[in-house]
Amino acid sequence: MKLSISTLPYLKDTSALLSNLQTLGGLCALESATYSNKESQWSILTAQPYRIEEGYLDQSMQAKVEELLNTLPLTDHSDLPFLGGVIGHATYGSNQTGSGVSRVTSSLYTWAYLINHESKVGYLVYWSDISLTSLQCLISLYSESTHPYSSFTLTESFKPLWSRETYKSKIDKIHQYIISGDVYQINLTQKFTAPYSGSSLNAYGKLKAQSHSPFLTYFDLANTSIASASPELFVKVAGNKVFTKPIKGTASRSNNNKIDQDNIEWLKKSQKDRAENLMITDLLRNDLGINCINIKVPKLFDIESFETVHHMVSTVTADKDNETSPFKIFSDAFPGGSITGAPKKRAMEIIDELEIDSRGYYCGSTFYYSANRNFSSNILIRSFIFNEEEVECWAGGGITIDSMWESEYQESLDKISRLMQALED
Repeated sequence: MKLSISTLPYLKDTSALLSNLQTLGGLCALESATYSNKESQWSILTAQPYRIEEGYLDQSMQAKVEELLNTLPLTDHSDLPFLGGVIGHATYGSNQTGSGVSRVTSSLYTWAYLINHESKVGYLVYWSDISLTSLQCLISLYSESTHPYSSFTLTESFKPLWSRETYKSKIDKIHQYIISGDVYQINLTQKFTAPYSGSSLNAYGKLKAQSHSPFLTYFDLANTSIASASPELFVKVAGNKVFTKPIKGTASRSNNNKIDQDNIEWLKKSQKDRAENLMITDLLRNDLGINCINIKVPKLFDIESFETVHHMVSTVTADKDNETSPFKIFSDAFPGGSITGAPKKRAMEIIDELEIDSRGYYCGSTFYYSANRNFSSNILIRSFIFNEEEVECWAGGGITIDSMWESEYQESLDKISRLMQALED
């Protein structure tokens, strides 16, 4: 079995390629629509997995993922982030909390297109003898742009599952739990649904164009498709270095430059948002501490700006030993604290009580685990789940004792309304 790496022309618009790849089955796209930092310079596109494993996010799945990855020889042949390997998708939930067990689909991909948006060059990584399509066919497929796909249309506008009064009652209940000492913070999300017709891949293109997000994801499963315009990195491992970047704290964007800058300054000084962010940063420090040492917070309360909102983002780093699997670090820290609250176990129990409907892949994660042992994962927020005739999405935020229900309700709309509008246009 041999790895080859072919250089390809830069491809800025991947829509035709994705449409072609979809016919092979098992399409997965990990893309970036903003290239402001090293973590978001790459797009990874692949399909036609060699083998698939499904199950719960437990020790058995950890063993299956390692077995899948070991199908390919360990290699440090290249500095590319992904040299073939496992790409997986985990639903929201956790075995450790006993609250909504997470399910995982993990697939071994033996070839992939990688596009570097900073240096503007493409690559095809390909393992011979095991890949199900020839190298030459994949090189030719990259430049083809003839495969059509249907349009996407919402047949009705998105509707919230809850009324404003229901949302207020949920916030009131959370405040009661906080006052009673159960939790410090709950990440409450509300759900929206709409009927649709046409191609979910076309819808993903609309979300990508609107969001300019650094950790976009699209993937097809047996009976559903998921498109996520996520701004949030979860766990990343490169060598023995481990990173996570929790997001907590949001301010809206404005087309008026002065107002936009004022919103940034407001977010920087918001004691509520700083408290939220600090709680979740501490939670992530503890989660990484299960497997890692030398845990540090080099950036606290940074402001990062996205197409629809400004976010407060912190960075936590750690070291791991040579024996610790990146997937174990991911599993033991999952789900991300920014979408649960603190303390995590009790927060997830309260979320189950208040939200009633399962989040599914929303607030879960997509990860890749490369043959060179690079590992990276996002949190599937700003996500749209396409079932046969209905699309679902959610929006939420961290609720603390200082939260006012009206402003929290508006914040949730700020996060998702432009993306919903992109699908309605």
